[in-house]
Order: sequence, then structure tokens, then C-alpha cells
Amino acid sequence: MSFHLIFSSTAWCKYNNHFAQKWLIGCSLFLFNIQMPSMAMAAVHTGMPEKSKATGQQQEGSIIAGIVRDKSGNPLIGVNVINKGTGTGTITDVNGHFSLQAAAGTSLEISYIGYNSQKIKIGTQKDLDITLLESSQFLNEVVVVGYGTQKKVNLTGAVDKIDSDAIGALKVNTMGEALQGQIPNLNVGIADGKPGRAANFTIRGTGSINGGSPLIVIDGVPSTTTDLNNLSPQDVAEISVLKDAASSAIYGARAAYGVILVQTKRAKAGEFTIDYSNNFGWSEATRIPDVYMNPVDYLDIIEGEFNANIGQTYFTEAQVNYPHEVANNPSLPFAQVQNIGGKSTLLLGGEVHNYYKEWFRTFSPKQNHHLALRGGGEKVKYYVSGDYNHEEGALEFKPEKINRYSLRSNITYDLNKHVRFYNNTSFMRRKEDLPNTYLYSFCSNVWRFIECTNPLMPETVTVDGKEVPTDIGFYKKFLTEQSEYKKEQHSLSTTLGTDLSFLNNELKLHADYTYQFMNWNNLRWWDNKGPYLSHSFNNRNIVLDKYADAGPATVYRSMSNTKAWNVNAYASYTKLIHGHHVTGLVGFNRESYDYLYLYGERQDPLAEISQHSLNLGTGSYKATDDDDRNISQSAFFRVNYDYQGRYLAEMNGCYNMSSKFAPGNRGAFFSSFSAGWRVSEEPFFEPLRRVFGNLKLRASYGELGNQNIGSYDYLPVFSFQQSNYLLEGERVSYTTSPTPKSNNFTWERSRTVDVGLDASLFDNRFSFTADVYQRNTENMLATFQSLPSVFGATVPKENNASLRNRGWELSLGWNDVIGTRQGDISYGVRFNLSDYTAEITDYYNSTNYLGDYYVGQKLGEIWGLNTLGLFRTDEEAQNSALLETSSYKQYASAGNIKFEDVNGDGKISKGAWTLDDHGDYRIIGNTTPRYQFGLTLSASYMGFDLNAFFKGVAKRDIYPAAESVNFWGPYNRKYQVLLDHIVKDRWTPDNPDAYFPKPQGYIASSTNQDLGVPQTRYLQNAAYMRLKNLTIGYTLPKQWTGKIGVERLRFYLSGQNLFEITGLHDTLDPEGLEKDPDANQGGVGMGTAYPVQRTFAFGVEIQL
Repeated sequence: MSFHLIFSSTAWCKYNNHFAQKWLIGCSLFLFNIQMPSMAMAAVHTGMPEKSKATGQQQEGSIIAGIVRDKSGNPLIGVNVINKGTGTGTITDVNGHFSLQAAAGTSLEISYIGYNSQKIKIGTQKDLDITLLESSQFLNEVVVVGYGTQKKVNLTGAVDKIDSDAIGALKVNTMGEALQGQIPNLNVGIADGKPGRAANFTIRGTGSINGGSPLIVIDGVPSTTTDLNNLSPQDVAEISVLKDAASSAIYGARAAYGVILVQTKRAKAGEFTIDYSNNFGWSEATRIPDVYMNPVDYLDIIEGEFNANIGQTYFTEAQVNYPHEVANNPSLPFAQVQNIGGKSTLLLGGEVHNYYKEWFRTFSPKQNHHLALRGGGEKVKYYVSGDYNHEEGALEFKPEKINRYSLRSNITYDLNKHVRFYNNTSFMRRKEDLPNTYLYSFCSNVWRFIECTNPLMPETVTVDGKEVPTDIGFYKKFLTEQSEYKKEQHSLSTTLGTDLSFLNNELKLHADYTYQFMNWNNLRWWDNKGPYLSHSFNNRNIVLDKYADAGPATVYRSMSNTKAWNVNAYASYTKLIHGHHVTGLVGFNRESYDYLYLYGERQDPLAEISQHSLNLGTGSYKATDDDDRNISQSAFFRVNYDYQGRYLAEMNGCYNMSSKFAPGNRGAFFSSFSAGWRVSEEPFFEPLRRVFGNLKLRASYGELGNQNIGSYDYLPVFSFQQSNYLLEGERVSYTTSPTPKSNNFTWERSRTVDVGLDASLFDNRFSFTADVYQRNTENMLATFQSLPSVFGATVPKENNASLRNRGWELSLGWNDVIGTRQGDISYGVRFNLSDYTAEITDYYNSTNYLGDYYVGQKLGEIWGLNTLGLFRTDEEAQNSALLETSSYKQYASAGNIKFEDVNGDGKISKGAWTLDDHGDYRIIGNTTPRYQFGLTLSASYMGFDLNAFFKGVAKRDIYPAAESVNFWGPYNRKYQVLLDHIVKDRWTPDNPDAYFPKPQGYIASSTNQDLGVPQTRYLQNAAYMRLKNLTIGYTLPKQWTGKIGVERLRFYLSGQNLFEITGLHDTLDPEGLEKDPDANQGGVGMGTAYPVQRTFAFGVEIQL
């Protein structure tokens, strides 16, 4: 396929030759790489011009010596001095001296981290005395905060920042991947490795038992988690995370649990530039279960151990013997149906199928293309970008296919130096073509279906001379031919705004209006028509004409429209008088939200047609809708004060009103105060300024509200339903009693205290930030008291619970440049570490029942039993305390789990299951991730660059839940897939010291059974460190690329999730411990979710 762009106007081309040439090259690269990715690798090979002899020869010259000092006259150590004519260089010694050879007319470049570089042309001088001035970059670095920016050195709140360089170094295509581990206590959760899986974000851990997520603001507009997940990382210029109440209070009730401020790339005046980049990659699962592959004794182990040890059978004797018959007589078919005892029975003799590996490929492609145009003059400046992202899943015959298309434009128009108008517009379209994995409730995804399938079973079996699909074969046909799942999303956001400045920029006015629209359309249908070979629980099979467990064939359609309107208007005034600097800001915000959802379903659709409709069906029909609207508005202010940049103070306030609360409770005022002291600016600190560039102490206190509830939660609601009974031949409609609501239903409130320290040392090469905080959340909604059953309704929730969250965070950074004769080596190290715990401080639980929250509870607690080991003899088992709730106590024998009878009552029980009487249970662990850290190592030298990012958790406990089949195998259910690690490490009389106990089915299927109950023996250490991202790149020298009109050309290779160090069992991934978020069946456990993916990629970056 080829593309041809033709311009018929020669005059236009001549006049706009420079612009047109860059436009053509950029667009051609974009289109070429999308349509023909396979040719991208061939384009990587680039010839290099031979280095001229003149360049390679060292110019002659005399020895130049000198000293480099700072503005106070102190010598600087390790300053880079480079001869630009020859490329040779040196560094200053401990006294600031240097010497090197340089010819007259050449230039020396003197550079040092934290100082402005200098270029000096060599004449006749032999001795140089050079003074470097401190770079103002660090002191003038600004950070985006609520409704404005502030100098970083003057911040008094807990604010962290990450810029486009750090984001771009990772070479990832989603913001969740870009932000993981980058900022301390910004917790980014990605449930599994499913393509397109959205990340969720929290700041400083749990904020409320009712959930609490941060406010997300993109280019000044309140946005959703979906908006952030669909944003291209390459469009992001800077992200600020406001963590404490002082920095967030200006947003009031919207920001109870922090704020994520995203600023996309802006227009810049100057020469027109085109930036194009691509990324081609493939992924594979980090963990794939290993199925036990010996067909001869596979059924012997299942039937003779997992079934026999609980007194049950599953396979017939003929079925168990058949693999042995096949082994002795290879002419027998691997699978056949025989009539045994008057019943058709399926005999399976091999081979064993590992459907995990047969159905899931190790090469799931993905690609991304990004094109950005930037330029402008004194009046108009623009940044326009387009992004295309494609991902595919791992299922071999029906992979997920997700395409995301996005456009963004940021345009400013300066009417004059006092008046600016701007428009930010973004559009996104996302299309998903997915396998409809949900066949029936128990097997709600592919992993779940495979783990419930006997791996001896092939996809088809010959019955009466015809090939008939088995269960697993029917499911494959169902996925590829008899079902469909399509999702499509469109979103649009456009902002019109203006900035006015007066009185020499002391007075500034701002106003903006934003309209946002998001639309979802979903279509899902499936047909359960057979034939297929089904088996009952004794594995005796018959051919059925439809899949019996699935229910009638159905078509579903749903759509949702979300509209939002946002208005901001604020004014700021700043004044500096004799070292006293005061800035004030006042403003107003109003947000309106309108949501409409429609859902319809029709049974027995016409499956033979290509387009499915609710009208084209013959079965029953049902529909529902949801209409949701709310409005919030606020008035806010901020006052900043500093004296000579030394003493700092800030006060914020916000009066919020929300329609989500009843009249009389709709308004609330929230405020904060913070102060800082830049010790490094004090006169007494002068002797230490050679070491410290900045040393600041700060503290803050603030109160915020939480309006993260439903729009009508304060209203009693009637339920309108249709009766299943006939009255005079018709089904009548009726209403139920409304759900009672509390009269004091009002705002949750969080109060935060934060103390922090910021420092930079060694000419700003080393940076240090530390915070300690406590956040108390009060008025959380919870059930307050028990009422008699004759009350006849659910007890309403009231604002009566409290939670305390305590934590700390630490960030360290080091950046430096080492000069060599061949060129500078730049390197950097960034490290962050954080921790938090959350504890219930007030909750109505009169009996301290452990099945509910209770005062003093640390969130994430795991209550379980102490395991003493495995019983050595049958006699020991029969004379010991056994788990009271076990269904198989009568089969107690050698190899079973032995628990500690803590209270000595002769049984293992929960007691009354209260804090005062919890029987033999105790707290054995906690699921809260503790001491989360991120480590980034970067370096560059002579065009080569390397970036390595490690992420980890130093402390966390996990217990493999019931239904975690990838870990428990047939211990969970006796018919589930037998895994290799189970066979190798299960108890047998010949292996009494095994890890797993005597094989028994169902003992891991619920918390009432021996393995389902949390216990110390199988409690997992989920601490880990993982190489999340490694990127190696090379940028061609500009003297080469400049000859073809290319400003910058870089090639790179990258990988994600390359390796990890963990204390977990080999079957578990430390970042894949969640249940399947899409599962319709509540009993699924770990291992049913989409596996975490290991990704490899390569790409090119071009700037014209």
C-alpha cells in the first residue's frame, strides 16, 4: 500500500517550502508506520557517513590553564571543561584548577550541575579565571497547583511532581504504567494484564471505608479516571500530585483524598517542529500454569487420591483403567465413547492437553504511533497531536483487539501583552472487539473454563462416525462463532478560556468554560446451540443439542451518555513591598453533571444474522434505564505570604455546595493553613551554603470534605416492580416500601496534619524530600445500630464512623555529569519510599463481631490459624483437635493439616468470632502493601542512553483464597485441573515432608475447609522487587541527521516486567493477586484474572 500527497500549486509550495517539507515528511512517516509496521524494522538500518580525516585529527595548540570559582570566590571541584574544537576535555581538581591543550580561535565550554554553562573563545591568554553563576533553574522551578503555579522552593504543602522527561523515559502507552512507582504514596493499581485494563489511583492509601479516590484535573478541568487512562503519556508535560489538605483545600469537598493535576504539552513560539514516535511490541504472560502431563497416572491420582480420600468417586473404573490400556496398546484411540452398563461413557487415554499453553499465545502484538505539530509566532501558538494505540490479547483464536484514536489541540492567541485567549480540545475514540467469555456463572472466563476441564479431554470426539465438540471444544466454538462482544467509547472535551493581566502583571483575571461529553455503546450476544458432548459429574456423556448450563441465547445492548459543564472564574493579585511578598486569589467554580444509561436484553435472537438487534428475537424482553444528575459549586480563596523567600505561609478556604445532600446539609466550608521556613536563606546559614542549596521546613493542617456519594442517596426510594402472579389474567405492578434514610446524612470530613522537609545539596545535584502525616476521616457513613426484625427494612446508614491513616514518604535524587575526553557522562538516581497504615477509630459494633469493622482494626488484617505441620500418623490425626467446620473430619489421617489448639478446648474453632472470643484464630498477617518503593537509574553517553526502573513492596501478606485454582488445583474441587507443582510436592506415604497435604478434593473451596481457612503454613510473603521497565536508546549525531533535515533521530529498545525477586510461590505473580474484575461469579479466587504481561518493544523518535 502506498500514499501519495500532491500539491498542485507550485507557488504555494515555493512560498511555504520549509513548512510543507516538514509536514509531508511527518505525515508520511505517520501513515507509513501505521499501515506497514513490518517495514519499520528495515528502516532502522541507516548508513553512516565516514568520519572525515579533519574531524578525527586533533588540532594543535598550546596548554591553557585556569581556575573555576563560584560567585563567592570558592573553587569548584569536578567542573567539566571541554575543547569544542577537538572534543577533548578535563575536569577541575580539588582546588578548582584545570589545564588542557587548545588552539587559538577554538572555544572552551565550562559546565557544572546547578550552574549556568559558559563558552570562552581562546585568544592569546594562557591563564583563565572563570566564575560560574548559580543556575536559576532550580530556584525558579514552578509546580502546577490548584488554579495556578508556584515556585517549588516556596511550596508549604506536600506536593510531588513528575515531568515529561521522566514519563517519556519509560516508553509505555498508558498513564497507569507511566505513574506506577514514580511518586511516593501515589498508589496505582492495575488489577491484571488484560489489554486495555484501566488503572485506579489512590493517594496515601485508604481514605474511607466507603472508598475514596483523588480528584483528577486535566488542563484545569475536573476529569475522570477513564479520562486519565485514555490520555497518551506523550501528550503530558507535567503532573503534580497534591497530597495533603493544605495543597488540596482550594478544591474543597472534591479533593478529600488528594488531587492529581495533569498539564498537557503547550504551544511554544518559534520554529515549526514535527515530532513523530512509534512503538512496536509484543507481550507474553509472566506466569502460565504447568499441567501434569503424564496421561497414564493422571486419573489414578485424581480418582485414587483426591476423590478416594474424601470417600467419593468421580470417574468410573473403566475410565481410570483406559489410559493404561492405551499405553499397553497404542492402536487404541485416545478418546472414544463406549456403552458401559447401558450408558454412553467417554473413555480418555491421552494425550494430556495444557490448554493454558495451547490456547494462549506467547506473542501478543501491540503498537503505538504519535505525531505532534508545534509552532507559532508572537500572536498565535499551537500544539496539535494525534495518537493511535493498538493492543491485542493472548487468546490464540479470539484475541482481544483494542484500538484507541485520540486528537488533541492546545491553541493560544495573544491579543496583546495583557489579553490572551486559549482553546484546549481533545477527542478520543476507543473500539474494543472482545471474546464473550461469559458462558455461565461458574465458568465466567477462559481461565476458569480451562481449570474446570479434564486436560485429557480433546476438543472433539468421534460419536457414531461424526466429530462432536466436547465441553472445551464447544466453548472454543462459542467464542469464535456463536458470540460477540463489542464496546465503543467516544469522548470530547473542549475548553474556552481567557487570561487578563493589569498593573504590570500584579493583577490577573482568568475565566474558562468547559464542555465534556462521553458516550459508551456495548453489544453482546451469544447462542448456546450445540451439538456438544456433555458430561455429568460421573463423567458419563451424552450428545446434547444445546449447552444446558448456559440458559437461553441472549442479545444485550446498552448505552450511556455523560455530559458535564464546568465554569471557573478567579482573580489573583500579587504585591512585593520591602521584601514582603503577598499573593491573593479568589474564585468561583460550578460543575454540572448529567448521566443517562439505557439497557435492553432479548432472549432467543436470530443467531444466523450478522447484525444483532433487540427487535430480531423471539424470546422474553426486558429493559431498564438510569438517569442521574447533580450540581456542585464552590467559592474559594488562597493567600500566600513570604518574606524575602525565607518565611512562608499559605491559607486556603473553600465553601462547597452539593445537590447530593439534603437541603440544610448542602453547604460546608473547608480550610487549611501551612507555613514554611527556608533555613538556607538565614544569614547564620552562610557557612553551609556551599553544601546546601536549599533547606526548608514546612508544616500544614487542613480539613476537607467528601462528596463521593450517589446523587440521590439521601432520598428514600420506592422500588417499582411487576408481579410474577396473575390478577384477573394480567401481571400487576406494585411498589415496595422505601428504604429508610437518616436525617443527619451529611459530609464525610478528613483532617490532615503534615510535617515535611525539603533539601538540595551539592550544587543541587542531590535532592531530598520527606513527609510525615496523619489523616483522620470522620463522619463516614456506616450502620449505626441494630433494630428489631419487626422494623421490616434495612437499617439506614449514618455519619458515625471514623478512620485514622498514618504514614510517611521519602524521595531522594542525585544527578551529575562526569566529563571525559570523549564526552560527558550524565547519570541520575531517583529513589522513593513510602508507607501507611489505616485503623478504625470509631464504629458501631456493640459485640466487636469480627465479621464487621471494629474499633482498633488495622485494615487488611488476616485472621487465621497457626499450622503446626502435617499429621505423621492416623492415630495422631484421630486424637487431635480438628477444624470444627470441616466437612471431612471423619477422614482425618496422616498427611492432613494439624492446627494449633490455642485455647485447649479440643477443637479448632472461631469461638464466638468476636474480639473477646475468637477461639483459636489470631491475626497472622496483613494484606496492606507496606514500604512501597521505586528506583530509577539513568545514564547517557555519546548518544547512548539507558533508563532502568525498579518497583517493589518490602512487606505484604497474601493468603491464596478459596477458588484460587492455579495454586490449589484439585484441592479446590476434585475434578479441576491437576498441576505439576501439586503432583511433585503433595503428601504421600513416601513423601511425608511435602509442602501440600494429603490430596483431598474440596478442602480449599471455602473458608470452612482445611486449606480454605487462612493459616500460617500457606500464608504467602508477597514482598517483591521487579524490573518494571528497561529502555536503551541511541540518538544519531546531529551532524549526520542534519544533512537530511532531521533535527533528532533516536532508536530504542525497551522491556517491561523483565524479572522479579519475590517470596511468593512460583505460581503467583506479585502484581497479579487480584480476582478477575470482570468475573460475574463471586467465588472466583486469585489466578482467574488475566495474567500479568511481560512486554518487549522497539521504536523510533524523530524530530523535524
